[in-house]
Amino acid sequence: MANEPQDPKKDDKNWKPAFPGGAGGASPGPAGGGLSGDAYDRVEDAGTFQMLWDCKYCNTKKLLGVNHKFCPNCGAAQDTNARYFPSDEEAIAVEDHEYTGADKKCGNCGTANAAKAEFCTQCGSPMKDAKTVALRSEQVTAGAFGAETKANAKTDFDAQRGGGIAAAAEPPKSNKKWYIIGGVAGAAVIGLIAMFFMSRSIDVRIDNHVWEKTVKIESYKGRSQTSWCDSMPFDAYLVIHKQEVRSTNKVADGETCEMARVDKGNGTFKKERRCKTKYKDQPVYGDKCYYRVNRWGHERDIKATGGLAQQPAWPMVNIRSGSCLGCEREAGRSEAYILLMTDVKKADKKYDCAVPEAQWRSIADGAVKKMKVRLTGGAKCETLG
Repeated sequence: MANEPQDPKKDDKNWKPAFPGGAGGASPGPAGGGLSGDAYDRVEDAGTFQMLWDCKYCNTKKLLGVNHKFCPNCGAAQDTNARYFPSDEEAIAVEDHEYTGADKKCGNCGTANAAKAEFCTQCGSPMKDAKTVALRSEQVTAGAFGAETKANAKTDFDAQRGGGIAAAAEPPKSNKKWYIIGGVAGAAVIGLIAMFFMSRSIDVRIDNHVWEKTVKIESYKGRSQTSWCDSMPFDAYLVIHKQEVRSTNKVADGETCEMARVDKGNGTFKKERRCKTKYKDQPVYGDKCYYRVNRWGHERDIKATGGLAQQPAWPMVNIRSGSCLGCEREAGRSEAYILLMTDVKKADKKYDCAVPEAQWRSIADGAVKKMKVRLTGGAKCETLG
């Protein structure tokens, strides 16, 4: 019967499953998709197979892209834009087929002809300026390919003409929610930064004056340290060796593979198994040393403090000088002159500012001064007075 669907298993004696096990319900991957990155470590040729097409005139389905250049029921020429991929269990391998290039479409009657044809097999027109037929988008999947229909082909070609993605790819989901979240977060960050730099002027009352002079003291004694043993100081003692991870090496750990099917444009498609090597970090151990070593290091601070009533003076320093174990030395001196203040309008708001000694001495306790404070709460001490 003219409208009875064609079964490639019955119609072609050369039919054999492309991949035993069938489609398994898997759907094609998006065109141009697949493993991240463009390079594959290994690509295997999984064979060449026939595309399918449906006759739009008599509705005969699943005609073969190579064997049926014309519908066997009504004689209509194959529509190259109706070619679609079969499922894995329907795929018919092409044996001893010479590939000469994608088909060309006759500009006069629209019939697809072999790439090397000089004249159209349907109307006899010259094929010199004929254009190559459109190709289906490449499809990729990690599993098995499911069945298609001519509707998939139409959607694919429509997407190509519109600059979109192939029919097999799901339409991208809206990112509007994430744009909103990102915008709100960005605005919050900008707001915090602005608040840090923005300030307001307040009146503060000087409550107290404090000065502080500090002498830092270092001591020479045994200290615990650790390093890789090949860089351990020569004078280390009480050494303990341990094996610890010093670095890692990338080593092969299997591979990730996917199947791809590529339209060849002549009624066939090629299947490829594309694989990329997976890597894991393999630890590299080294000799780690824990030891004691005699070194100078911070021991303590000696401080002297007072107010306006006391003349600022350095504290008494009584140390055992020299280079012996337990000996000490000065490692620097620092001083600070601090004003303690209260917000005149908000008594619970306290501030302190370290200022130059001359400014510290020039402001009396109880004096009221202008000062800017950040909106985040910190005092801008350089604006005092």
